[in-house]
Amino acid sequence: MGNARYAKRNREKMHGHNSRKDSHSVRLNELLPGQKARIIAVRGGRGFRERFSGMGLHIGSEMEVLHSTGSNGMILIKTGDTRLMIGHGMAHKILLRLE
Repeated sequence: MGNARYAKRNREKMHGHNSRKDSHSVRLNELLPGQKARIIAVRGGRGFRERFSGMGLHIGSEMEVLHSTGSNGMILIKTGDTRLMIGHGMAHKILLRLE
């Protein structure tokens, strides 16, 4: 069991994950419309990270929340000239630093 924890901790370090929430970080689903932030980490498996980067989102990307439909709905974000709808579950896995 100890080896599994060690392996998970190493994977998290390699992929920009942090097992403890940074005191200055927020999750995408916590932002309000009009707030801008920069992506600092993504929590999720390989498939999630591939989908994330396939949408043009990367660590360091700046984004702005344009509209949110509530705590379990969709979030409309803008990054560069691109607008994307992100589901609540996906937004919960994206950690940001407010700009």
